[in-house]
Amino acid sequence: MKRSLNILMLIIILITIFTTALAAEQIELDIDKAVEIAMVNNLNLESTRLDVAIKKRAADLAWNRFIPAVQMSTTMMRWNTEQSGNFLQEEPSSALGFGIYDRVIAGSYNLPRWGLSGGMDISLTLNYALFKEIEGTKIDYKSGIISYDSAVRQLERDVRKNFYNILVFEENLGLMEQNIKAALDRFNQAEMNYKNGLIPELSVLSAQVGYENMKPSFTEMKLAYATMKNRFKILLGIDLETDLLLTGNIEIDPVKLDSNKLTDLYLSRRSDIKSINNSIQSLEIKKSALQFRTMTPMLVLGLNFDPSFNLDPLEDNWFKNMEDNWSQKSGMFRMTLAMSLDSLIPGSPAQAGIKDMEDRISQTKLGLAQARTGAEMEIKTLVMQLNKSREQLQILDLNIRLAEKAYSLSMEAYNAGGRELLEVEDSERDLNNAKLEVLKEKYNYITGLLDLEFALNASLMEIKESLNE
Repeated sequence: MKRSLNILMLIIILITIFTTALAAEQIELDIDKAVEIAMVNNLNLESTRLDVAIKKRAADLAWNRFIPAVQMSTTMMRWNTEQSGNFLQEEPSSALGFGIYDRVIAGSYNLPRWGLSGGMDISLTLNYALFKEIEGTKIDYKSGIISYDSAVRQLERDVRKNFYNILVFEENLGLMEQNIKAALDRFNQAEMNYKNGLIPELSVLSAQVGYENMKPSFTEMKLAYATMKNRFKILLGIDLETDLLLTGNIEIDPVKLDSNKLTDLYLSRRSDIKSINNSIQSLEIKKSALQFRTMTPMLVLGLNFDPSFNLDPLEDNWFKNMEDNWSQKSGMFRMTLAMSLDSLIPGSPAQAGIKDMEDRISQTKLGLAQARTGAEMEIKTLVMQLNKSREQLQILDLNIRLAEKAYSLSMEAYNAGGRELLEVEDSERDLNNAKLEVLKEKYNYITGLLDLEFALNASLMEIKESLNE
């Protein structure tokens, strides 16, 4: 029994280890692979893709407005009272013969208590507004494509920015680990110098306090790093238990930019500008459709059948002698030309609706002008920030070299007992700040380029080629 329990526990442990190994699956990603995964798995993008599919179906089937409405019905009825019918019949005289009719016989007969009738009604309303509505459906589909393209580019930008942000944070964590190691080395060196009588005990305590104070900050940074990676996993649409290993470097290729030239070349390509232009076109089509629907005649075509069974539907065969046993009552083909006259009256709902549509078009055109101004300002601001970062990086690189030299000299002096710990910490702080400033500026430059690509709706390669022309 005990042996069986041991085997069972071993199996459970093996299953647990195997399950944990599966749950902790590691994926190695470069930036392009991350974008590719997000394009497949991101839920917001999938929702936008479905919206485009709906609009495409509506555009492809816009012709179905010309399918007539068809309604079929059948009615089984029972009269509350007995029904009867009258008839007149001529008969030849028995005396004269020779087919001469000289006598009319009148009579009545009882109708079946039960009755059966069928019906089919086909109708189609034609107006030139239908063609405008079809055109409007095509414009709506175009608007969906613009929104989807914008969502794709925005997702790609966000993935790349988050990817680089994680890389920056990883480098920051690496710097923090170096700082902790350096603080520990200083603490160990301080203890050695104290034992050799070179420094007082206070210096040892100061080195220990500096080392211990770094640990909580490092723990907070690791927590922030884990949270950042989880948010990135959600953006990619992958399981939170998956371990991500990001590969890549934060490298930049500075480009000299001209905001005026970029604005002239790419302003009209922006998604928001194209979307507003599309909205104006859609409103104009809706206005035309409203005018045609309310102020022009419409042609209504109709065809209906209403056959009724003349015998007892419960006793007699429905399909025997159909020409004699089934009769039409009021079936017909009809053509109706109709027009609304009240829509021609000034101040009528139709006229007010047209005026409202005109005002919406004017309002949207004002929004287009504002959007163009805002876009010009955005492009100019992005270019200014990128040019500033490009120049700032040159200065920061020099600062790092100077800070590294100062830190190296102070450490040599401290180890030799010629410098205080505080001086070493100051030089180390200056070096780390210089490295962090470079990292931050590189990240700002890379993300600024990504924002500029999104703002211009153009790739960096296109931008470079256009500036070189």
